[in-house]
Formats: sequence, C-alpha cells, structure tokens
Amino acid sequence: MLRRGLFSAVLVTLALSGCRTSLDDEPDADTSGARACKVGTTAECMMGATQSSLAWIEANVFSKSCAFSGCHNGAATSAGRINMKDAGMSHGDLVGIDSAIDTTRKLVVAGQPKQSYLLMMMRHFPPAEMEPTPAAAPPNDIGFMPQNAGGAVMCCQKLDAIERWIMAGAMP
Repeated sequence: MLRRGLFSAVLVTLALSGCRTSLDDEPDADTSGARACKVGTTAECMMGATQSSLAWIEANVFSKSCAFSGCHNGAATSAGRINMKDAGMSHGDLVGIDSAIDTTRKLVVAGQPKQSYLLMMMRHFPPAEMEPTPAAAPPNDIGFMPQNAGGAVMCCQKLDAIERWIMAGAMP
C-alpha cells in the first residue's frame, strides 16, 4: 500500500512539475512578440472576422491604428515612409517592400503570412514562428505596433483579416 501511494505521489509531482501556469500575465502586457491579441467585441472587430480586402483593412485598421502624426502617415518621417493614411496607398508601400528594420525581410509577401514582417511587428506571429525562423524582435527604441494604443494590441479579428488578405495574394 505504501509503495502504491509513493508511486502515485511521484507521478503527480512529475506531472505538475512539467506545468507552469501564470495567472499574472495579461495578453496586453506581453513584450516577447508572441501573439497577444484578444478577441474583440466591438462592431468593427466583429466585422473583421469575415474581412480580407485591403479596402476594409485600410479603412478600419491602418487609418485608425497606424496613420497618426509622426507615424505611418506618408510624411517624410522614418515611419511615415509607409503611407497608411490615404486609401489605396498602403499596397505600394507594403507588398514586396523591404523592412527598414530588418532589410532581409519583406513587409508583406503575397501568399506568405509567416514571411510577412508586418504581421510579426503587429504581434500576430511571434518572431520564432516567422519563416525563415527566427526573426529578430524589433529594437526596443522601435518596438511592436501599433504604438498609439499605449502598448495594447489590436483585436485578433483585425489581425486575422490582414493575414487572410496576405494569404489571398495581398491584392490592391
């Protein structure tokens, strides 16, 4: 009987030692680059669950979360070289274009979401899941995007819409 109890105790200890659960981690606080989004309940996020067109992404993601003064507004700033402010302009600044942060990677590779640096920068894929792996996380002075939200990641549905657009060929 003692032997059976000892065996059970050892099994439980081994099983629990392989698990590590943290109840303190909030997805928005993730700085590792892992996908940290939450499923959103706003009408815009809910619409994103079925979207994959660049027109919808420009109107509901880029123009609202990326195109601000000093950011991706098309101005002559380092971030501004990517125009996410004006409808129809982001395609030419994203698809097939080298990242200024990691010039070995393209911002968007049509049909290849895990090769598209944009999705890593927006924390849709962690750097370790990028192809070819691993990608380097952006430098701390640049950080992950969007930055206008105080570090909060946009809803999963919007990120999924961008992934679907890329997977479908990243058409204008």
